[in-house]
Amino acid sequence: MSLKEIGKKILESNKIGITFHVSPDGDAMGSALALLNGLRYLNKDAYIISKDIIGENLEFLPLGKEVDGTIKCPEEDTDLVVSLDCGNFERVSADLSSYKGSLINVDHHISNEQYGNLNYVDTNAASTGEIVFELIKVLGIKFNDKTEISKKIGTCIYTTLVTDTGSFRHSNVTERTHRIASELIAVGVNNTNIYKNIFDNRAMKKLNLMGYAFENAKLFLNGKVIVVGLSEEILKKYDCEQEDTSDIIGNLLSVKDVEVAVLLKETSEGTKASLRSKNDFDVREVAEAFGGGGHIKASGVMQKGVFLEDAKNNILNKIESELKEWKA
Repeated sequence: MSLKEIGKKILESNKIGITFHVSPDGDAMGSALALLNGLRYLNKDAYIISKDIIGENLEFLPLGKEVDGTIKCPEEDTDLVVSLDCGNFERVSADLSSYKGSLINVDHHISNEQYGNLNYVDTNAASTGEIVFELIKVLGIKFNDKTEISKKIGTCIYTTLVTDTGSFRHSNVTERTHRIASELIAVGVNNTNIYKNIFDNRAMKKLNLMGYAFENAKLFLNGKVIVVGLSEEILKKYDCEQEDTSDIIGNLLSVKDVEVAVLLKETSEGTKASLRSKNDFDVREVAEAFGGGGHIKASGVMQKGVFLEDAKNNILNKIESELKEWKA
């Protein structure tokens, strides 16, 4: 399936819902809002479908406040739903159980299950935002001048690049990543403002949670794995149930000699785990063992009905077996 065919299907549709994976990060949110702004510019009846709400550090994105969790399933007469940055159907932040229309799946995860009627998965893209940027061009929106719409869309796309590449330091960065960033800055995207909103905009409660996480992190498997668990009680204590915790796990991975970082967050449904690796260890294999997925160096999983201590042991046992094979 080509982007041209995906674009044709979108242009033929009138009412279009846009969704992404549960607990959306900067790539998921930026991709969705870039497409939403683009489709509104093309006079499409486009809207966000989401069980989640936007994080405070991403509310600056154009139309970001529309991600408020009120529309959880496709509205009546929706021609098309576009799912972005989501590798499998179970992790879509929308109730699509009664939806009978077309579903487009656009993603960059190796583990993508090709669940759409139309699928476009580019595993060489550093972020789904890179793909959406090219898709929006296919839809006929140009990025040649400093127009209002190019800056709005560009701000969303640049956010996907910054967040999914670790501010351009991860190995997924390519020539295309920098080319797109260059094009966006050329049309007036304020990269400094984006960085400040994402990374220099933390609430005090988030800093307190980070302090708790760092103080309670523990090393396992001869110091190769670092783990921290955030119980429901702790998340409520710090009023951080909806806070993005990706920066916590990024700091955990910076510890000397650590190869794998694991952040566990307990919810009423079970335990979410975020996994990151520093070198070549494949955390995607660990996540997939429990029904999750993602990238080699960054993956996630939800263990439903499994709570903090058991979830931690499950993950550690799987990491231990994978580390043995990795070393061999």
